[in-house]
Amino acid sequence: MEREDRGTGRGARHALLCVVVGEGSGPGAAALADAWAAGAPRCTVETVALGAGNPHVPGRGAGASGPAPRPSGVFVPLTDLGLSTTREVVAPDVALLRERVPGADVVVVHVTELDAQALAGGPVADVAGAATAHAVPVVVLADRVLVTRRQWSAAGVSGVYELGPAGGHDDAGRQAAVARVARTWAPSWAAPEG
Repeated sequence: MEREDRGTGRGARHALLCVVVGEGSGPGAAALADAWAAGAPRCTVETVALGAGNPHVPGRGAGASGPAPRPSGVFVPLTDLGLSTTREVVAPDVALLRERVPGADVVVVHVTELDAQALAGGPVADVAGAATAHAVPVVVLADRVLVTRRQWSAAGVSGVYELGPAGGHDDAGRQAAVARVARTWAPSWAAPEG
């Protein structure tokens, strides 16, 4: 990637667009990337597909309800086994996300519904966790938003935009909304022409 340091204000702006796979009604990655590029034509857009389930809670998907399953087994302190550390188990899509975030100027994630559960675990939490370590802003595009600004700010999200239901008669309005968000987070004056 031939980009200069984003702190200097030189070089192309780079948006990392994270799309959750397995959410049936949401727009495709290509449609979101096209809408973002229309709003910020001097911004490169890279897409990353994330799984819909929460890799941190086995058996829990994005739409699961009820209490999380209790862990089974026997608890043995690591120090009793002579071990001092454990290796973190990371899902492949989260590992790819962590690898790509440092090169981005903004990370955008699309979810069908942004609620407290989505902020606590799953793709939004994974994106926010990866981006926070590199001080990269996180923007969430959601068909429906059920959380307050205080809640999403506390979760490490910089901006949230409700797009409305997908597949309706106003898909052009949704595309225009994504383009407006792109102009907000990757304005044309932020990168030189060329």
